Amino acid sequence: MLEKKLTITDYGIYIMSVDKLLVFLKENKIKSKKILEVFQKNHDLYIKSLQEGVWIPIVPIESTKYIISENDIYFNNDWEKQFKYENFNLDLSDNTFWVGSFGNLLNLNVEQFTNSNNDSISYQTLDGITLYKSFKFKLESGKYLVNIIGYKRKDKLEYPEANYGYSFEFKKVNEFNGYLDPREDDKYLFNISKY
Repeated sequence: MLEKKLTITDYGIYIMSVDKLLVFLKENKIKSKKILEVFQKNHDLYIKSLQEGVWIPIVPIESTKYIISENDIYFNNDWEKQFKYENFNLDLSDNTFWVGSFGNLLNLNVEQFTNSNNDSISYQTLDGITLYKSFKFKLESGKYLVNIIGYKRKDKLEYPEANYGYSFEFKKVNEFNGYLDPREDDKYLFNISKY
């Protein structure tokens, strides 16, 4: 199985259903494609997005490479679990979710996500190296409570290998009962390099 190695060039990772995000933007009459700016300028809308499970922002983190897994299949004895934060809301409406770099949300290009041939969003460096900005995962539509687990490699490898990773666990629920804000820095430290 191919490792999903995400290259982060900004300060965070998101988990989201693109269809759910688009419905949320339409319901709230948001036409801007600058998703991060919209949530930064309107705190009430940001909180509403968390309550409805539109997305989960994982911030702040280092700009580097991360292994991404929907369970812990990539994290063997070479890795150490650093944290597990539980029960963030996520609502899936298209049997898929995306995990990617915040850079994708600076100016959302919907076509990149909705092209059925795309399981990832990537770009090539001048050296011809492919770097991945986002990965698509399959999961049955519905409401989920998501656990986020952070891993750190026991013995660091040389760049461009990834020395950090995130794994996600999903528990299906009928309804959301409240919400958690992953941006509460006094509760959550997602930056694995600080452990």
